[in-house]
Amino acid sequence: MPYAIADKLCGVYLASAVSAALFHRARTGSGQVVHVPMFETMVSFNLVDHMWQTTFSGRPEDAGYPRMFTPHRRPYPTMDGHICLMAVTDDQFLRLYGALGRPDLAEDPRFAGMVGRIDNIDALYRIIGETMLTRTTADWRARLDEADVPNAGMNELADVIADPYLTETGFFRRYEHPTDGMHTAMRFPIAFSGSPAGMTCPPPPLGDANREILSELGYQEAEIEALTAGMAAR
Repeated sequence: MPYAIADKLCGVYLASAVSAALFHRARTGSGQVVHVPMFETMVSFNLVDHMWQTTFSGRPEDAGYPRMFTPHRRPYPTMDGHICLMAVTDDQFLRLYGALGRPDLAEDPRFAGMVGRIDNIDALYRIIGETMLTRTTADWRARLDEADVPNAGMNELADVIADPYLTETGFFRRYEHPTDGMHTAMRFPIAFSGSPAGMTCPPPPLGDANREILSELGYQEAEIEALTAGMAAR
């Protein structure tokens, strides 16, 4: 899974960098080389949270955001599924304690304020996790919604594909490929009011667009013949 995240995320960074370079060219008339190294890109993405005290001390051993290292920071099992919740501020935690039926936690110096919670976050998340096991996901969602504590049920992949909202917005669409039968595709997730994006044609069979692409890149017919012959030989 990590390699898939790195590939996709670095692609997003690259697209953003190219857009910035094109904007610079439009403003100045000068082009430039854009280099997006994967290692540095992933380090910068992940260390946004984990620089932690290293930001001030400069010592590598001071890195690491404690809340992210507790084994209890994950979707909580309930009686019939899993639920995600995230309280951050003092006020949110007070409402969470009430929803859990544990108002006494607000009087515990370990959990009453931000500093205490950071130092004892593993113990607090353990208590929350144990309490989540006592009710169903629907029961907890109702209680947390009433307390205005951010929460969500945990979906499986099939639940996402069948999600009513995504169905209503037409995010997934079925179409017939000219050679490979029926396909399901996702809509482009970003909406542009003046230049909407989307799939204008189905994915071509392997090698089907070679000549067109090579021609656009400036290759001559004889070069295209040689290249396509070599590809076919493989």
